[in-house]
Amino acid sequence: QLDKVLHDISGLQTVMDGIHTLQQQLVEQKNKIVESINLHKRLVSPLWRSPTEVLSQIFSHCLPQIPKLDRLQLPSKLTAPMLLTRICRQWREVAVGTPNLW
Repeated sequence: QLDKVLHDISGLQTVMDGIHTLQQQLVEQKNKIVESINLHKRLVSPLWRSPTEVLSQIFSHCLPQIPKLDRLQLPSKLTAPMLLTRICRQWREVAVGTPNLW
């Protein structure tokens, strides 16, 4: 009977060790994700502070190259300028307020 209990305890310890290892892996993954988010925030933050005129100029360089015959087509929501309106409120206001994008 004692051997069975010791065996059960050993099995439980193995399970707990596995859970601890998994927890460590999850913490590492979380830290990598948080680090990535912080990096992206640092990269994007200057864009939030950019003047409207600068954003307008940047947006105009994002326009797809469309042959003159196809310019009457509706813009795709997956490309500029429609895509730019879906990023955030500020970008939407700038894009909508920039006539040469349309």
